[in-house]
Amino acid sequence: MQLQSTLRVAAVLAMSVTTALTWAQTSSPSPVLAASAPAPVASAAMPAASNPLLVLPQWAQDKVVAARQDPKLLAQAYKQGAKVATFCANCHGPAGHSVRPEVPNLAGQNMVYVLNQLNKFHDGRRRGNFFMEGLVKAMSNDERFAVAVYYTDQEPASFKVSDPALAATGQALYEEACKRCHGASGAGSERNSRIAGQHPSYLDMSLRRYRQNQDRSEARMFKATKALNDQEIKALSAYIGSLR
Repeated sequence: MQLQSTLRVAAVLAMSVTTALTWAQTSSPSPVLAASAPAPVASAAMPAASNPLLVLPQWAQDKVVAARQDPKLLAQAYKQGAKVATFCANCHGPAGHSVRPEVPNLAGQNMVYVLNQLNKFHDGRRRGNFFMEGLVKAMSNDERFAVAVYYTDQEPASFKVSDPALAATGQALYEEACKRCHGASGAGSERNSRIAGQHPSYLDMSLRRYRQNQDRSEARMFKATKALNDQEIKALSAYIGSLR
């Protein structure tokens, strides 16, 4: 049974590689990203508490610092990431806009956060579905970094509010429980995910999982969600999904 499962993953990945290589011939790095000025660089001299790169292994820290100092390296990573992201598009959608409500959007997500999560999938600290785990485990360090660069540069979107009263309740809850870490606009930071514009169904599912403190166990999120009831989670999800 295990051999059959492994062969199925190999077949899917082989098909994806063929598609990616064909598509890559016409892809090009984002002109906005390639022309942009390097972001502020965290260094080893920074205090640990203020250096967001410390969540990454040393090889990943080195890549982030080098790419931020050299726009050509950043553009090269973007181009490679665009190729690899064709694998991810089956679930996360074109340019990181998910085609499935239970799958998160990656467009505009924070680079260090994305790279950190990919590393967790790669070494087994975070689990996902069968395809996701097999795909990320097959990625090299360079490919995981490149994918993070690519998705960071994609334009995020948001969902229209269908129930203003529900969203207003969610806003009050957000100001109290979420704003400190995820920011006023939900854009997050290098340490914390961008949650603005995520599908309300995905947000609802994730908040419930954090509240259960089992398959998405994280002390800060459990503390923030443990007292929420189902209606409050629904309200939060509606409001966060409308942010951009």
